[in-house]
Amino acid sequence: MYIDAHTHLDFFKDNIDNAIDEINNLKILTITNGMDLDSYLKNKEYSKKSKYIKATFGIHPWKAYEYQGKLKDLIPYIEESELIGEIGLDFFWIEDKKTYEAQRRIFKFILEESIKRNKVISIHTKGAEKEIYNILKKYNYSNIIIHWYSGDFETLDNLIKLGCYFTVSVDVGYSKLTEEVLIKIPINRLLVETDGPTALEWVNGEYGYPRVIMDVMKSVSKIKKIPIKELSKIIEKNFFRLTRF
Repeated sequence: MYIDAHTHLDFFKDNIDNAIDEINNLKILTITNGMDLDSYLKNKEYSKKSKYIKATFGIHPWKAYEYQGKLKDLIPYIEESELIGEIGLDFFWIEDKKTYEAQRRIFKFILEESIKRNKVISIHTKGAEKEIYNILKKYNYSNIIIHWYSGDFETLDNLIKLGCYFTVSVDVGYSKLTEEVLIKIPINRLLVETDGPTALEWVNGEYGYPRVIMDVMKSVSKIKKIPIKELSKIIEKNFFRLTRF
């Protein structure tokens, strides 16, 4: 079984039916993250078309500013979602520092409500790795998937010690940093992802259909020096240990 632990099916737009067909044909267990409430509801509809699709609720840091006054309205969606994501902080791609406090407010609220309910949480850390580690350490909470880590190695080591899991994404095989991160990630905390069709476009200009998860696995297999069949079993075991699906 292939497991895409972090993607965004709503990014496929007019190509969604082709993407879902591919998920069904290749039997890819697909965790499709919410950017906001609208995308979560769309992903829930997609999940009705495939037993392999699981929609998760989250407010991405790029969308956090829109939800400042609506925190309590989010609780029912936190409660119903099997996993939570994508939430987090982004101080790299978002240059407007006026949004940072809104990001922190939304992130901490959803994080706290998710911890109360013992939810697994997928977290975006770009440019805010140390701050997110300090927050997680404060709660001593490790039911966490760190999505596509690209920060410093000291913080990576701290997140590993905390017990977090990590996805490796479509830049593996293209990025020296990602290769170095992958080498550091313990094999029993490793997951893989595609992050939707636009992620691969950002890396090499190609539109990334769900089957790209197979290419990610091949690259990880080569770098970790683990046969792909064995790697597939390890990642499957990691995912189900964490999520208890």
